[in-house]
Amino acid sequence: MSNVIFQYMIVSDAVDARGDIPGWDGSRSSLYKEVADISRTSFEQYAKKIGAEHVYSDERVATKGHGCSTSLLHECARVWLDPMFDQYDNLLFVDTDIVVNTEENIFDQMESGAEVYGVLESDFVTANGGGYNSWDYKDDNYRDFCRKFEMHDCPIVPVMPPNRPSKLTIMNTGVVLWSKEARLRARELFIAWEDWCYTGDFHMSIMNDQPYISAQLMKHEFDVETIDTTWNDSPHYETEQEFFDNAKFCHYTGGEWKVDMVKHWNDNRYKTSKFTRALFP
Repeated sequence: MSNVIFQYMIVSDAVDARGDIPGWDGSRSSLYKEVADISRTSFEQYAKKIGAEHVYSDERVATKGHGCSTSLLHECARVWLDPMFDQYDNLLFVDTDIVVNTEENIFDQMESGAEVYGVLESDFVTANGGGYNSWDYKDDNYRDFCRKFEMHDCPIVPVMPPNRPSKLTIMNTGVVLWSKEARLRARELFIAWEDWCYTGDFHMSIMNDQPYISAQLMKHEFDVETIDTTWNDSPHYETEQEFFDNAKFCHYTGGEWKVDMVKHWNDNRYKTSKFTRALFP
């Protein structure tokens, strides 16, 4: 089986317009670039370790010609739109604010034969102990999600145990495994990302790639399986050491956590640090 890992980071003027990040002596875009360089190095080393290819991009391809910051998040549509990936059996898409903390092969999670694998937003845990599932505790937010889904004739599919119950099935698209069959089906069946991104007047959390991909997967009844949250884990533990002991992929969402990512990298806190430093001194 041929496997590939795909990452991208594209920085625009809109990034710095959001302001500086506390704890970082520089612009927001300079932090994002530093974090992306770290993640790229980490996953290049990981790809070598597990026998996969690694593809990194800093240019718009799927979203070429578009300028808004939300459209940048839809660049992940390259996963299924770009025929260059057709040569691979399986593809791992990973955000560039993630560091590898394991030697285990994530592609082994695909042995069950499902089409798509990932961690749900409602299972993803943040520093306050909750998740990014705002629709579960804000009625207005839930209604907006429902309105957006209805615009595109997408079903409202709740999450049931053994996952944490939630009103909506939304994947955290920071770590997603795609089979070739899933990518080809998505190319055929998904509505254009532009239709989702520019239809309606909702918060960017509704217009971005995560609800779009999740809604399309549910609408077209893709075989989706969840994987353990340690494959897409945040520094929400009581101690930093507990985080490093448990997380396989360390995901630093938000602004200030990215400052921690740079510090953790420079301090060689990861289990994989010695292998990364050896291959990429």
